[in-house]
Amino acid sequence: MITKPQLDSFVGQTISDICPNKFHDNSANHCAHFVSHVLNLHFGYDCKQHKGGTEPGANIRVHEIFARCPKVAEINQTTTTLTGIIFVSGSKNFVTRGEKTTLKNVPKKHVGLLLSGIVWHYSNTRNKVITQPMSQFLFHYKGQTNSMWHGTLPPGARAISFQQC
Repeated sequence: MITKPQLDSFVGQTISDICPNKFHDNSANHCAHFVSHVLNLHFGYDCKQHKGGTEPGANIRVHEIFARCPKVAEINQTTTTLTGIIFVSGSKNFVTRGEKTTLKNVPKKHVGLLLSGIVWHYSNTRNKVITQPMSQFLFHYKGQTNSMWHGTLPPGARAISFQQC
């Protein structure tokens, strides 16, 4: 379960405030890194491996989070009923074969946490956690046709607040 107070506690925080493994490079994309710290997602390639840290690592790759969501579905309109993980990328980057959809490992993909029609995500241009309506999140990448996808929380996900980092 994700709550608004948990997510709001991260607003304005930088990745150096959040990550105990010192993966703080402002030229890196930290959206998946942020989501993984909030949800305690410790699979795939993580910040501990990346920096040789000593604390539990959080995943740093968007496509690996997408692959771990038990259910994913394209969102064709904004809604206030969904809670979970939200992904945005070019429409052609979401590939469905049979019953399985994957997200290509491309540079232009972004992830955040969705609650009541609002997205909490790490803004790599502002170097901090921000919020925005789903309707704005869809246009994260200009100059391409974007799609938004919702994912249910991966097994073992447990949301925390900033004070628990």
